[in-house]
Amino acid sequence: MNIFKHCFEDMSEEEASILEEYFDGFDYRGAGYTLTANYIWRNTHCLCWEIIGDYLCLAGADCMITDQPNAIISMPMTRNGLYEPEALRKTVLEAKERFEARKIPFSIELIPEHMVKYLEEAFPGQMTFVHDRDSDEYVYLKDKLITLSGRALHKKKNHMNFFLKNYTYQVKRISKDMADEIMDFVVKAKMSKGYEADEMESLHMEEEAIQEILQFVDRKEIYSAAVYIEGNLEAFAIGEILNENTAVEHFEKANEEYRGLYQVICSEFCKMLPEQIVYVNREEDMGLENLRKAKEALKPNHMEKKYSGCFLPPDMVL
Repeated sequence: MNIFKHCFEDMSEEEASILEEYFDGFDYRGAGYTLTANYIWRNTHCLCWEIIGDYLCLAGADCMITDQPNAIISMPMTRNGLYEPEALRKTVLEAKERFEARKIPFSIELIPEHMVKYLEEAFPGQMTFVHDRDSDEYVYLKDKLITLSGRALHKKKNHMNFFLKNYTYQVKRISKDMADEIMDFVVKAKMSKGYEADEMESLHMEEEAIQEILQFVDRKEIYSAAVYIEGNLEAFAIGEILNENTAVEHFEKANEEYRGLYQVICSEFCKMLPEQIVYVNREEDMGLENLRKAKEALKPNHMEKKYSGCFLPPDMVL
């Protein structure tokens, strides 16, 4: 269901240029606040957009739910780096009317913690904000991911040392002509385990997003690494630059039969990044217990917290 006028699916080059001005207009510090991220997930998340007043509004829906209308909006994005309370208020209220006209509950999701204040200024005493732990993003020091130095990462370093001692490997930056090889690897990895139906659907969505980002791997803002062992692709990682000192790793896959390979592909991806990059955002854990344990075990430097914002009932407004 498209809440807004435009779809990412049929986006023109002119529209892409306009959207880039909004994505680059502010340091949102969120892995999902890039044009690339929205484009590659456009089909699986039914993403649409519209410029309302001074701000770009993005809406998405769970495409797996078909029996009832559903959608969410993320934090409106600015073109000039400014959030003026009255202008933001007008934009949000118009977006809210779009949702209500379709009888869809309205909330603003994935609000970066440092941006909650702009909505509070636009709607003083009228909104409530709740921390969304499952959407918090893990941010690590790049150099730590490369070396795994320090007592806290001793076990991870042992895994990497085991791999380095027992295997010879080559690293390549991914290019478009490697797309088929990458996708074959993704499909084989998906089929090698017995997943539940909902897990398989999630993996299929990820597979589609990986195929999409492979169209852009030759662009300067996209960074990647692929690890080959005895001439065979066994791991890869793909990400992009988020801001002047942070990169985001969107995808990481490795053959689990090689102990330490996950640590190695993460390290090699980080080595590919520009010198000025200090941090690497490795996205959220989605509330999955095993994924949360794995991300916490790498000892993040900090978390980029996310919030959900809802309007209070009229009788509760201060």
